[in-house]
Amino acid sequence: MTFLNSAQQTAIEQGDGPVLVLAGAGSGKTRVIVERLAWLVSERGVDPRNLLALTFTNRAASEMRTRVAERLGVDRLAAWVGTFHSFGLFVLRRDIERLGRPAAFTVFDDADQLSLMKRLVKELPSGCVRVSPREALNWISRFKQWLHSPSEDDVGSAEDETYLKLWRAYHAATYNANAVDFDDLLVLPARLLGEHAEVREKYQRRYRYVHVDEYQDTNHAQFVLAQHLSAGHGNLFVVGDEDQSIYSWRGADLDNILQFEQTFEGARVVRLEQNYRSKESILNCANAVVSHNQFRLGKTLWTAQGKGDPVRVYEAADENDEAQFVVRDITERQLPLNEVAVLFRTNGQARAIEEAFRRGGLPYVVYGGMQFYSRKEIKDILAYLRLLVNPADEISLRRVLNVPPRGIGGVSFQRIEEYAKERGVDLFSVLREVETDQTLSGRARTSITAFVQLIDDLALQARSAGVGALVERLLDATGYRKYVEQGDAKDFRARLEIVDEFVSSCHQYDRDTGGDLTSFLQDLALVSDTDNLDPDAPTATLLTCHSAKGLEFDHVFLVGLEEGLLPHGSSLGDSEELEEERRLCYVAMTRARESLTLAWARSRTMYGERRTAAASRFLDEAPRDALHWIDAEPAAPRRAAASAPAGVDATRIQMGTRVRHAKFGDGTVMYTSGSGAKLRARIRFQTGRTREFLVSRAPLEIVEGNSS
Repeated sequence: MTFLNSAQQTAIEQGDGPVLVLAGAGSGKTRVIVERLAWLVSERGVDPRNLLALTFTNRAASEMRTRVAERLGVDRLAAWVGTFHSFGLFVLRRDIERLGRPAAFTVFDDADQLSLMKRLVKELPSGCVRVSPREALNWISRFKQWLHSPSEDDVGSAEDETYLKLWRAYHAATYNANAVDFDDLLVLPARLLGEHAEVREKYQRRYRYVHVDEYQDTNHAQFVLAQHLSAGHGNLFVVGDEDQSIYSWRGADLDNILQFEQTFEGARVVRLEQNYRSKESILNCANAVVSHNQFRLGKTLWTAQGKGDPVRVYEAADENDEAQFVVRDITERQLPLNEVAVLFRTNGQARAIEEAFRRGGLPYVVYGGMQFYSRKEIKDILAYLRLLVNPADEISLRRVLNVPPRGIGGVSFQRIEEYAKERGVDLFSVLREVETDQTLSGRARTSITAFVQLIDDLALQARSAGVGALVERLLDATGYRKYVEQGDAKDFRARLEIVDEFVSSCHQYDRDTGGDLTSFLQDLALVSDTDNLDPDAPTATLLTCHSAKGLEFDHVFLVGLEEGLLPHGSSLGDSEELEEERRLCYVAMTRARESLTLAWARSRTMYGERRTAAASRFLDEAPRDALHWIDAEPAAPRRAAASAPAGVDATRIQMGTRVRHAKFGDGTVMYTSGSGAKLRARIRFQTGRTREFLVSRAPLEIVEGNSS
């Protein structure tokens, strides 16, 4: 057996009955599941065929399967180790006929679902509210995951009425096609086990010990599956961390882990709190932030990895200063690029970071997504812009002639190509004369004529308009945003963010240079030339906080720590969503092994507008002595005031007390809660902003002359 600490050893030897292992970040949860499976076989004599382990990704399942086989010294593992969806498919292939459906069913993937839904949306009666096919699928998925078939009682709006019609049409279509979708791979097995006792008991007898990894990420259907599988013998062993539950938007139900002890009688809880990843300073900062959450079971990570350097904080003037600081800091500290990660809340933030890396000559990869200027949306817009400057650019023309769709078919375009080849002219010259070409359909002539007029009009505007204004007119004239909303994208909102971020960068270019469209395209081409880097060279990793879960790096930069960004603006009015944003921040912080650098910008361009930003509340929640503020100019310690007050006398803080915050200035205490070290104060500052602080940790001082 490999080395296990006492808590890990205790966890794997829990024996029969329900067990919850609360495994903090970097505490070795995968090792615990692997050793638990090996222990049951080698020490308890359990037949491997009676073991079931469920996780979320094929990669995690493959790693777990390989490690258990190595521990047991076998080439092929007899235990069932795989994803929830693969297990659901395994069950349905054997027993779906109990639900009155044929065994020879087809599994619809995401593209199949979207294609079907697009057709169903088009077939809606004229009186229905028009909805996005993707949003309709999301609405259906939410109900499915809760094992609930919607009815008229679930309709609260005109959109809901349309969604309900689509629900019925969608299920009729999939049933008639003898098809199931990915949600069905969870929903139908849960229904099967719930409705057919003989089937349920068969799987309970076969799988005497059920294990679930990343339990905090389970949705209701997955919870019900685990409950049915373990109900006969009670041997349910789950590993998870409520502080890393960040997927509620994908259906994950935090209550599954919070209510584990109440749901499964006699459940035992083992906490894994020793972290093998991060330095103490990083853990102290992350622990302090997540401790502000109410919905948690509670644990405090500790490490024997050494104290390490303080967590560093950089206050940037704007997103470009922030990005340039990251590149400058990596260079000056000579950090190994393959051990550097830059984390951000939204995909749109990648643009400024990528540009800074390119200009600095630092190679990078965008994890979980394409590089900003390689995204389809950006390439489409750039193709339009290049056509305005050079109508003979046939590569750009071919890209956007039918984007968004204009009804210009392949036969019509082939005829245009033949004309151009016969006459030895470029394609756009042929398009200009299409209006009188009777060999093409009337619809094609109308669409092409409108396209030519669009390009000519925008080219004329490009002579005087700024790049930002020109791009906005282009998007409006082509209906490109609507095209993105109705496209194939799994998450059209994220793709719209990319479009909006590009618009912001164009406005920024106008402010910084005042150059024309030709200069803009030339500058962009020169910047992009640095992408041709040695593929064998080490690269930094740029990724969203959500994508970073499960990964770790020596050096992490978490940027964009601002109110409205992290925490995201959509969460500010909802306490539960705000707590998830705090968990997301915690996940991001705990990716770091050696150093963690936090950054925020006083202003940021969003949706084409320059907006003033405030530092994230999560910075205030970190302990003051764990942070080291970095100045843009090291010789001028502008942030010295942040560590000046060592604390205030909590007994003097009450309603009406006037205080001074090192960052936000003078303010007045509106009300307080708690007492002693847990005293919290809500303060309204002279700027009009109101913030709440834990008094013992906030950089506060009492303003002399208080009546209190």
